Amino acid sequence: MATLELRNLYEKYVKWVSGNPSALGDVEMTVKWLSYFIAGKINNSSAVSELVYSLSNLLVFFNDRIIERANLGAVAAVAGTDSSQLAKYIKTALTTLEYCEVFIELSAKKVWGARGRWFFIVVVQTIKCIGRLILTLCCRGNKIVKNPPIPALDRRNLAESLPEANGAETAAAAAGTFHDHNQTVLLKRSGRVMRKVDGAPPVVARSWKPLRHEVTAVYPAQYEGRFIQSAELMYILKPMVHLECVRRYGMDSWKSYLVALAIDVASLRLYYKKREDLSRDQKQ
Repeated sequence: MATLELRNLYEKYVKWVSGNPSALGDVEMTVKWLSYFIAGKINNSSAVSELVYSLSNLLVFFNDRIIERANLGAVAAVAGTDSSQLAKYIKTALTTLEYCEVFIELSAKKVWGARGRWFFIVVVQTIKCIGRLILTLCCRGNKIVKNPPIPALDRRNLAESLPEANGAETAAAAAGTFHDHNQTVLLKRSGRVMRKVDGAPPVVARSWKPLRHEVTAVYPAQYEGRFIQSAELMYILKPMVHLECVRRYGMDSWKSYLVALAIDVASLRLYYKKREDLSRDQKQ
């Protein structure tokens, strides 16, 4: 009986989330701001504040998945899907771990002290490193892994794309007369959508609405090549190298930070050599 009630409650929540994304955003922002007000107000406020902040990020992540499933057809049409279920599961686990990482560190320090804190830091970074290596080396379409692996859903662009995805035939028929005039160009550096000089329709057919931006929510990164893979592997292994340098040289030495900086510079240099193969989203 209790299970049935929970299921009904969950279905009502899913229906409300799918139909009220704007009100949902206000609730999520309120929960996130609550973590800032808690800081310094109670005992162990840092851990409690970080817990609330982590839960707010997880709430946003969970709601994004609900919205994504509710509009799966439109999302698949405008942005594509993961190459495999394994990649999806790994990205979900890594994103959840990314949001909870600081809270785990603070809790470990509070319970087990500095040694426990460093132990959990090593465990978390090892899990993240292994997961990213699997995505990069074993899963197609994941040569460059974002941070977090599953970024926040661009709900505004998704909401704008839904009418177009649902009524594609109607929109095409309505715009057929002025199809040749509706020409736009995407600026490479800024990403701004501009209408060409000869692309404006007649005055009687103009809507005067701003041009639609490209949806860049969940495009998979499919960049092959030795340089790109080497640069990504250097970026993935950098936290483990940094932790080993800290263990060897200590926290007060600059050597560990200089080594991490050198790895970053080398990785970015390799990316720069193949910058023409990267999308604007990946360059950022």
